[in-house]
Amino acid sequence: MDYRFVIAKCVGGLVAGNALRIPSRAASRRRTRAAFTLVEMLVVVAIIGVLVALVMPAVQYAREAARRSQCSNNLKQIGIAIHLYHDTYRKFPMATHWRGKYYSAFTAILPYLEQSPVYQGYDPKLSAFDPLNAATVAIPIATYTCPSMVLPRQVPARRCGESAAPASYAVCIGSASGWGPIHNGAIVAHDKGSFGFDDILDGTAHTLMVGELDYGLANYNFTSGACVGMHRGGVSAWGIGYPGYSMACTVGVYNSDKLITGFQEFETFRSDHESGAHFAFVDGGVHFIHDSVDKTLLDALATRRGKEGIDWEDLR
Repeated sequence: MDYRFVIAKCVGGLVAGNALRIPSRAASRRRTRAAFTLVEMLVVVAIIGVLVALVMPAVQYAREAARRSQCSNNLKQIGIAIHLYHDTYRKFPMATHWRGKYYSAFTAILPYLEQSPVYQGYDPKLSAFDPLNAATVAIPIATYTCPSMVLPRQVPARRCGESAAPASYAVCIGSASGWGPIHNGAIVAHDKGSFGFDDILDGTAHTLMVGELDYGLANYNFTSGACVGMHRGGVSAWGIGYPGYSMACTVGVYNSDKLITGFQEFETFRSDHESGAHFAFVDGGVHFIHDSVDKTLLDALATRRGKEGIDWEDLR
């Protein structure tokens, strides 16, 4: 036997075997290296956190812009409904029936908001608080609710004596308190007269018709009943024709988040938007009024025939 041949063959086999194993080990090392180390993972998480922190304000801003647009559209629909009501009755709906009925303007325009079934379930001969009407006024109406409005508690809080669904809007009865003798706005209580477009002597584009009213009064609490002392925030409700519920004015500090001048802010327009609130004017236009607006100017906008001069540049 030629031993040189045998040795050469063995050496060749060893070399060939090693050649086959080396790539396998390299591949194994590459597969193991493909995973993240703890340090790399922490770096990635930190980067993602920074990106989220940068993006979230923009996302929140976009969401609030969408909510504000929807709120403005709600007021536009309410304004159209009031115009349709006027076309039918030749006057604006009344803010309320005082004689124990509390039938609101928002109840009166339900048929013009494609809410006839809800309207038909309401008996205007009975009080809004009557058990037979309670089920109707407890129905939430999307058009009457601003998506930006925050409810700081359960509404209605039945154990606290509430029964009406929340809302975000109120008709403008003028610049004076709803409990007083003067309602100088476009939509007023039944015992204060009956008005229509011909009575808006200040101009329909310069007179408020409907504005926002929220639950944002931080120091307004329940004063009686099972929930006395608990935070209430507000009582805005579309089905109750009463100051602070579906009627508002400009008597107190505009867009306040607390009671300041006694109880006046309870019935003064306010919203959960930053720096102001939306309003539907008598001409049907919807505008955002900043909370830096001059009080005299806002009072002038709230009246139907105060003969005040309005400069739109003051609202921008």
